[in-house]
Amino acid sequence: MARVLIVEDDVEVRDWIAHCMLHDGHELRGVTDGRQLRALRAGEPDYRPDLVLMDYALPDTNGVDLLAELHGFWPDVPSVFVTVQWTGAIIERIAGTGAEHVKKPFNPDDLRAAARRALVGGGSPE
Repeated sequence: MARVLIVEDDVEVRDWIAHCMLHDGHELRGVTDGRQLRALRAGEPDYRPDLVLMDYALPDTNGVDLLAELHGFWPDVPSVFVTVQWTGAIIERIAGTGAEHVKKPFNPDDLRAAARRALVGGGSPE
């Protein structure tokens, strides 16, 4: 079991990701954007996720910039991007982080497999 933080502004998508991840028995938390992530960090300074699942397009930032920020206080926390972005400069930015990405809509087994790889440090299969 791992502590998984889900950063996703769409409540239905966040709930679906959580539902899929519960299958593996993880402890789950969710925030909608960078502001809520900072509030979580300020309010619970001892909280540290084992994995972050995040969208790229967030209301107040993008996932790549937010990942760089959170690595400032949670160095080397593994992450997986769950995004509708499939091609182009955004995918290149995501790839530059070393994080795997899972394309929306996703198969729950694909999401769980990507999470397991990130948790064990297996990296992206691509």
